[in-house]
Amino acid sequence: MKFCEKEIGLLDQNGVQPAGTAPTRTPIYSAQKKNGPVVTLTSSPGQLAFNMTLIELKADALVDTIGGEKDANGNYTPPEKAEKSGPLDFVADSGHTIRLYNARVSLNDFVNGFNPSNVLGLQLHVEVEPDADGKTWKQFAPGIDPATGNPTVPPVEG
Repeated sequence: MKFCEKEIGLLDQNGVQPAGTAPTRTPIYSAQKKNGPVVTLTSSPGQLAFNMTLIELKADALVDTIGGEKDANGNYTPPEKAEKSGPLDFVADSGHTIRLYNARVSLNDFVNGFNPSNVLGLQLHVEVEPDADGKTWKQFAPGIDPATGNPTVPPVEG
């Protein structure tokens, strides 16, 4: 998984989980039309969102993902508002990449705890917002670089 073209580290075994809301629609009825609404209005567009738990808490990856600072000794200090926006790429086992063009990644909280069956992690919440061109997401075929739209390996001539 990459955020702003940089690897962000390992996620827990639950991977990426949907956390969005469905659009809300309101039917508008008329006395003249008996068999259904005359129109259905979208009263709320909904929100594409995901939750994931980062368990590889490397200072560089945290700075790249939610902001903050890494000092000369490798110590990490989080920012007051742990949130950044940029493109986020999920790579499926099939090789397809789903690119969220403008993902707002924010810190929810610590999760899991320290014990023999868990690893402490940071739960991250991802909200999908339109980019400057109005795009929200796109699925790329295996072997296509989402940053350029070109094949990652040039075709063999011959």
